[in-house]
Amino acid sequence: MTIQLSHLEEEVKKIYTKLNMLTPEEVDMERIAAAFQIWIHYERKGSSMFCINGLYSMVLDSRTSRQQQWEDFVHELGHVIKHCGNQYNMNRMFRQLQEYQANSFMYHFCVPTFMLEKISLPRMQSEAIKLIGDTFNVTYPFAAKRLEMYRRKQFSFMMYKELYKTIQ
Repeated sequence: MTIQLSHLEEEVKKIYTKLNMLTPEEVDMERIAAAFQIWIHYERKGSSMFCINGLYSMVLDSRTSRQQQWEDFVHELGHVIKHCGNQYNMNRMFRQLQEYQANSFMYHFCVPTFMLEKISLPRMQSEAIKLIGDTFNVTYPFAAKRLEMYRRKQFSFMMYKELYKTIQ
């Protein structure tokens, strides 16, 4: 079932299309970083991002798995794409909003809906989570959350279609 993409999902699809990455196998963190002119550094400390004179640098925690580094990279990429300024100089609620937006971007960019729709997901939840995690190179807890988001959207879309039928 093809569902209507949200504004964020369309934005993610446009970015991947522009980068000519249309399947999970083609997704490459270093190529994405290069396209956005982001320098990646691996250090033994928490992941973060900073901008000096318009140049972005991202620190990824070298102690974490490749999957966790990918998730952290995309969270920080969400800030690069959607936000500007120093988060620490802003109101707490505005900072929370930016974190929510970066997290939402992270889930949709790491496991894009337009790619997820092309996969035949197993009915058993644990198998679907494993398939998403392995296919999109994300941690299993991340895959579980993204699967829940995707299924919730599918359910809403089906409910909307049924409601629309009854109105007609």
